[in-house]
Order: sequence, then C-alpha cells, then structure tokens
Amino acid sequence: MKRLISIFLVTLVISSVSAFAQDKPHNFEAGLGINIYGLGAKGGPSKDFGPGFHFEYRYNYSERVDVGGRLYYKYGKGTPAFTGMDSPTWGFVDNHIGLKGVADYNMRTGKSVRPYIGLGLGGAAMVTTRTNGDNSSEMFGTFGPRIGLQMWRFRVAIESDIAFNGRYGVLSSETAHSLTLSYTF
Repeated sequence: MKRLISIFLVTLVISSVSAFAQDKPHNFEAGLGINIYGLGAKGGPSKDFGPGFHFEYRYNYSERVDVGGRLYYKYGKGTPAFTGMDSPTWGFVDNHIGLKGVADYNMRTGKSVRPYIGLGLGGAAMVTTRTNGDNSSEMFGTFGPRIGLQMWRFRVAIESDIAFNGRYGVLSSETAHSLTLSYTF
C-alpha cells in the first residue's frame, strides 16, 4: 500500500512539474491543506475536534469544471459516551487515512473571489487505538459534498465525508465534517 501511494504521488509531482515547464498556461493544480474536522456530530458528542492534512491534485477540465484526487489524514481523540455501569470510560485515538476522487463546479470564473461546489467519492481506513489496549481497524467508502470559496490561490471550504460500508450502510462514527484551508500551486 505504501509503495502504491508513493508511486501515485511521484507520478502527480512529475506531471505537475512538466505542466509548469510548458510555455502555455497549465491545466493542472496541486494543493496542500489543513483542516479541522469533527464539526457537527462527528461520531456523536463524545469525539473531540481533530486536525487533518491533505494533498490534492486537480485537472482543470474546463473553465468551470475541475476533477482530481485527494490523499488525506485525520487525527482525533475522544472518550466513549457510555460504556456501562461496571466499566471504566476508556479513551481512544483515531487515525484516519483516505484517498478520494473529487469534482468541482466553479462559479464566477475570472473573478478574484470564486465560489465552488463539489463532490468527492473514495475510500478510507481508520485505525483506533484505545487506552485499554483494545485496538481495531476498519475500511469503508466515503462520499460527500463540499462548498467553498477560492481567493487567489487559497481555498476555504466546508466538507463532509459520509462513511459507508456494505454491511451497516452509513457509519455515523466514521463520518466526518470539516472546515478546510488549502493553498494551490
């Protein structure tokens, strides 16, 4: 898995560098960003806000539409809301990593402040480490909308990653909402 991600990232960087080397305007954008996720009911009221980081690569398909991919990592801590009368309350840490395809529709093209709406679809894995040593991992699909503003090369957005799997459907404890800030170059 690490080798596949490394090959993917090297391919993205090489194609981005070659696009910048051309004399004509480029259609590729790469971006780095941070986010605070856990807005709303991320996993219920027992989970704290957590930081996240992402790398996004987009191809400007037309003046209004761009498509691409995002590799992201999210970190979160919390305590279970209720474990029973005879059980102590255990803390936990979630490490969430995912890869998804994204598509955005850009409005007000040619202006300095451009709103956009988008949709993402992909997959993720979450490794949960508990203080009592009971660790678990889980893989699931994600989909979700995003809405934001692009100002020069900065993008600010509110995003949802709704988690699902074939057994239980929508997974509320893995679903995440985030406020994202990124810079494209």
